[in-house]
Amino acid sequence: MKSTIKTPWEKAVDVKPVHNFQLHLTMEGGKKLDLDLTSLITNREIFWRLKNFRYFQKVSIDLLGGLCWPEGEDISPNKMLSYVMYN
Repeated sequence: MKSTIKTPWEKAVDVKPVHNFQLHLTMEGGKKLDLDLTSLITNREIFWRLKNFRYFQKVSIDLLGGLCWPEGEDISPNKMLSYVMYN
């Protein structure tokens, strides 16, 4: 979803689920990031639906550039950066 809302942070503009609770993000500046949400999903009961990969794949980008799923689970743009995988 393309958002015209201006924010002081860089927003995600594209997300692709990979596997094992991992996502590939493209940020509005073109930077590519890989996220590993394993610790979030396994340690936070509120994210129990995301343990099902078919549901996990329904991830999308909200208007502020964060991650969201159909039943209301969401991760803010600032919080999602805590899960960046560094090689």
